[in-house]
Amino acid sequence: MNKIALIPTYEPDEKLIKLVDDLVDNGFDVIVVDDGSGKPYEPIFNKLNNKIKMISYQENRGKGYALKRGLTFIQFAYANDPYIVVTMDSDGQHTINDALKLVKEVEGNDELLVLGSRPRNGNIPARSKIGNDITRFIYKLITGVDIYDTQTGLRAFSNKLMDYMLQVNGNRYEYEMNVLLGINKNNIKYKE
Repeated sequence: MNKIALIPTYEPDEKLIKLVDDLVDNGFDVIVVDDGSGKPYEPIFNKLNNKIKMISYQENRGKGYALKRGLTFIQFAYANDPYIVVTMDSDGQHTINDALKLVKEVEGNDELLVLGSRPRNGNIPARSKIGNDITRFIYKLITGVDIYDTQTGLRAFSNKLMDYMLQVNGNRYEYEMNVLLGINKNNIKYKE
C-alpha cells in the first residue's frame, strides 16, 4: 500500500526541508502544495527533494483549498492503487514517527480516520490551547462527541475515504473542522 504525505504550506521555513527529507527517506511519496507563498519563498521550495511532487499556484486560497487540491491530485495519480494519505503541517510540529504511527493505525482498518492529537500536558502555546478548548467545546456541543484535538493538521486515512474528504466544504481552516462535523452523519469511524 502506498504511503503518501500531503503537506499544504504557506510561507514555510527550513523545517519543511527536513520534514520532506525524513518522509522520503522513510518511503513516503510526498506532495507539497504551495498555497501562494510568493517569490521570497522560492529558495526554500527549490531546496526540496527532487523526488517529491510540487503543486503551486500564485494566490493564497487557504489550507482547505490546498488540501483538496492535493487530494484531487492523489485521487487521479493513484487511481489504480490502494494508498494511505497522511496530512501534515509544514512547521515542524509533526514528525516522521507521528506519520508512521498514523499509517500503522490505518493499515489495521482502512475505513478509519485517524487524528494525531497533541499531548494533553505538552508545551502547547496558550493561544493554540485556548482556541482548541473553544472549538472542542463547540464541537462536543454540536455533535455530542468529545475529540480532544479538533484542530490537528495531522490526520490519516485510506483511499476508501477520499470521496468523503473531497466533498467536504471549506477552503480555509474551517475545512478541517467540517471534516470532523461530517464524520457521524457519514458513519465514518475515527480514532485519536
